[in-house]
Amino acid sequence: MKIRRFSGASTRDVLQQIRTALGTDAVILSNRDVDGGVEIVAAIDFDEKQWADAAPTPNWPEALRGANPKAPDLAPEPVASVAAGGAVPETTPLRNELQALRQLVEKRWGNSRASKSVREILTDMGFSADWATKVAEQAIDEAWEEPLRSMLEERVGLSDAPLGKGGVFAILGPTGSGKTTSIAKLAAAQVLRHGPHAVALLTTDTYRIAGVEQLGIYARILGVPLEVIRGPEDLLHALEKHSRRPWIFIDTIGMSPRDPRLGEQLHWLAALGPEAHRFLLIPAGSSGKSLPTVLAPYVDLPLAGAILSKIDETPAFGGALEWLAQHHLPIAYYSNGQKVPEDLHEARWEALLPILRSASEGDAVASATQNRYHGA
Repeated sequence: MKIRRFSGASTRDVLQQIRTALGTDAVILSNRDVDGGVEIVAAIDFDEKQWADAAPTPNWPEALRGANPKAPDLAPEPVASVAAGGAVPETTPLRNELQALRQLVEKRWGNSRASKSVREILTDMGFSADWATKVAEQAIDEAWEEPLRSMLEERVGLSDAPLGKGGVFAILGPTGSGKTTSIAKLAAAQVLRHGPHAVALLTTDTYRIAGVEQLGIYARILGVPLEVIRGPEDLLHALEKHSRRPWIFIDTIGMSPRDPRLGEQLHWLAALGPEAHRFLLIPAGSSGKSLPTVLAPYVDLPLAGAILSKIDETPAFGGALEWLAQHHLPIAYYSNGQKVPEDLHEARWEALLPILRSASEGDAVASATQNRYHGA
């Protein structure tokens, strides 16, 4: 049995600490006011028999009968508590008393996920009120996960085998979205599978300070060539030079959507035709209101799919999913950290939906599922 003491400014704050540290199966052992707030002692893996053998069973207090009329019908059992001076078990508290207290506190402060409506849950995930309403209309008995998944599968979808058997792959996206790191992850994965002779790196990021140097470090570590592209002639020459390498990755510069240099660079990539596979990198935390402006330069390009980056920084990426649904652009990969190449994964709803769910629950419920489903 694991017993811990938690304190905070309010009961609501402390209950959230307990959920995060011990989970929803934690048992509250004691609750008292202290200087500056509240102190609650809670336990996980509680051994009722151990303490029942050590103490007599007291009667149900009259005060709690008034708070919970059904309490006398329950079989009272002793439960361990922690004294103020240390971890010495007390014999007077009852499990039923404490459970009743927990229920009363949660009912008063309404801090459980069950108290939220479907619309509130979905807006916590970053979806607009319109999307939340559409899903809520299809939800039966507040069960929102199946209708949400159905809408996402129909309108967004996932890319199957995004890198296929090779080709030219360009990563596009706004500044700061993580394009260089994503390129390194993709390239490293192919080097591990096929060797350094199968991969070449190209970069057009000659404007950002240390942009070339950053990708150059990855190239040296992987043992692959890096070509710096300053114009369309350089691009065609580099592609011809490394034509025998199955996987060629192009890192592009991120600029303001109003910068004319961005349009010029996109024109080079568009001129490559269907031979090039263009993936749009979208930071997961981008606001649904800002995405149409930030991503406007890319919507007219033939895109192969999207990569959701920086999911570890925010699980509330409903706005990004909604934008992808509007443009019927499938998800190829998502990233959840800086490790190369471990933190880039082929997109699967079994992994993405639990991460979304954690945005409404405010805990780490997704971590175990991520570990289970991450494969590449």
